[in-house]
Amino acid sequence: MKPSIWIVIVGLALLLWFLARERRPKMTAQADPKIYSGLRDLILHGSREKLGISPRSKSTEPWGVVMDWGIPTGTATVVALADGTASVYLSSGGGLIGGGQSHESIRNAAKQVVEIANEVQPSMHATSDYPLPQNGQVMFYLLSDSGVFTGAASDEDMRGHRNPLYKLGDAAQNVITEYRRIQ
Repeated sequence: MKPSIWIVIVGLALLLWFLARERRPKMTAQADPKIYSGLRDLILHGSREKLGISPRSKSTEPWGVVMDWGIPTGTATVVALADGTASVYLSSGGGLIGGGQSHESIRNAAKQVVEIANEVQPSMHATSDYPLPQNGQVMFYLLSDSGVFTGAASDEDMRGHRNPLYKLGDAAQNVITEYRRIQ
């Protein structure tokens, strides 16, 4: 073949690769990590009333859950609220928001997280500090009218179902799975 044919083939291959890359579903645009902190703080310091969540039957019953997962690139935070609101934030920037409003599967996954949180809440302790986890650690914050309750486990114990919080972790991971399915 002539060299000019190879140039055309390589050029077409690069064009197809570029076009395919541009059409893939994307997460929200990369953002300033300060936005991550602001969104996380908004939920952790928010109130049920301000967020428009209906009252729960008991003041200690969770209306929201924050799962912080220490990953090699920082922290992945999953937020699930009793009304089906669900978000995933990345400390490195970006994330997924708004799926619970437009996708029933995400809304149901978020509600399931809050239901399971009600089961594990008695084993957790009250806190007013919200540190981020180290790599390989998972931290949970259950939001209620009585305050915030916390518990933690290693990622390894969660995956191996060796910690009582594993059901809550699996439910939060399902929120991520449902986001991936719609993308």
